[in-house]
Parts: sequence; C-alpha cells; structure tokens
Amino acid sequence: MALKVLGSTMLLIALLSVDYKGLTISRTILLTPIQLTLVAFIDTLVLSYLVLSSRWGGWREWGAVFSALYGMNYVLTAVESVYLGSILSTDMVIGLLANGAITSAIFSAFLVWILGKRGTRNETQNDRLVMGTREWTWKILGSGAVYLLLFILFGFAVYYPLARALDPAALAREQTIAASSAALVFPVEVFRGAFWALLAVPAIVALRFDWKRSALMTGLLFAVPISGNILLATTMTPGLQIAHFAEVFGENLVFGLLVVWILHLRSRLPSLDAKSTVSPLSVSSKV
Repeated sequence: MALKVLGSTMLLIALLSVDYKGLTISRTILLTPIQLTLVAFIDTLVLSYLVLSSRWGGWREWGAVFSALYGMNYVLTAVESVYLGSILSTDMVIGLLANGAITSAIFSAFLVWILGKRGTRNETQNDRLVMGTREWTWKILGSGAVYLLLFILFGFAVYYPLARALDPAALAREQTIAASSAALVFPVEVFRGAFWALLAVPAIVALRFDWKRSALMTGLLFAVPISGNILLATTMTPGLQIAHFAEVFGENLVFGLLVVWILHLRSRLPSLDAKSTVSPLSVSSKV
C-alpha cells in the first residue's frame, strides 16, 4: 500500500509540473518544488482514503474522485475570479481549468485503477440522500447560506487578525484591489457554497462510513486540496499565505462537517412532486 501511495504521489507531482495549456513546464514546480511535493503527498493521502472507503467501483468511483478533485479544487477556485478579476485573470482561469481537468482526470483514473475494487460486489440497496425535490432545494440553498456565514466569520476572526499581525502592508494592498468588486462577494460565495454541497454528493453517497465518519471525510475533502493551493501561490506574500491558509482550511473543514449534517437532516417538508420521492442523485450501491 505504501508503494502505491508513493507511486500515486509521484504521478501527481509529474502531472502538476506540466502546463498543458502552454505545453511547457509549470512555474509551480520551478518556484515552489518543496511545497508542491508536500501538497501532492497530502492530496494523494486524502483521495486514496476516499477510493479505499468507497462502496462504488469503476466509472462511478472515478466520477466521485474527479468531482472532489476537479470540482472542489479547480472549478470553485475559478468561480472566485468573478470578483477577483484583477488577481485571477481570464488567461489564468482558462489555464487553471484546462490544467486541472487533465490532471484530475488522469490522476482520478489512476487512483481508481490502482486502489479501487476489481470486478463487482453485491451490496444492500443504498438509500443515502434519498430526498424529494423541495428537500434537495432548501438543503442546497441552505448550505450556500451557511458557507457565506462561515466565510464572514473566519474572515473576521481568523484571516484579518493574522494578516494584520503578519503583513499589514500587503493586507492593505489586497483590500484596495478587492474594494472595487465588493458587492459581488456575498452572492458569489453563496453560489460557491451551494455548488460545493452538490459536488460533495457523489462522495457522500459512495462512502460506506456511518454519518459521523462521512462528515469527517467530507470535511477533509473540502479543506485539504483547496487550501493546498494557497501554499503554491507565487503572487502572495508569506504572511498572507499563512493567514489565508488558516482561514480557508478552517472554514472549509467546518463547512464539510455541516454540509453532511444538513443533508442528513430528516426533513418534514413535502416533495414538490409527490410521485418523485426518490432523488435522481441517489443511486444503488450495487456495482
């Protein structure tokens, strides 16, 4: 198992070292080789645990891993370009999405191949997250609202105090840049939170854990890959990196725990469609 994890880590390092859009070596491996190696190793551990803990196999398992890696790590980062256009340019976003898609597709397939199930396995019907339309609606929108609250809370309680203490000049410059698009922050973050919850559904359904362990696994999936991006940032001062890392890791870990709790809540609201009591997102665990 250790050799499989090591081999997977080396593959991820190699994938992250290539700029597929520009067909050249990535600046990340040239400027932050140690950080990239550390991030690749930790991401591999978390995603390997997801594969090993999955009741699924084959393409469905690949889809759950790809959704977690590409959706949560790359797509949700790109969404922030709506109000961070001066930091995340259009060209950077295109490169992020293109490189992330290739890296995530190949790495997810490799993990499922080397660590996933072989053949099929009969299991009991999986009724996890079987809900009506109205219940899905309020839970996903509610998750978006919860994420906005956490975004504000950790921003004021964690990020700003740390940033002021570590690099007040850089914080002042960052606030000046962000002020021009401040009106977009709240709606974008609500959307990110709702989309994040949707992206987590395949992994939550696939996990064979009880709800508490599933919540912890989801929290790690939310927090680890995207906070690792901050360690690879080459345009951020060390002080802001530390502050952003603490903020993003903390808020997303808590958010992952809360999303599973919200989705697991037993709703008393009726479905919008009385005939559609089973969500299309729920699937049988029989592979």
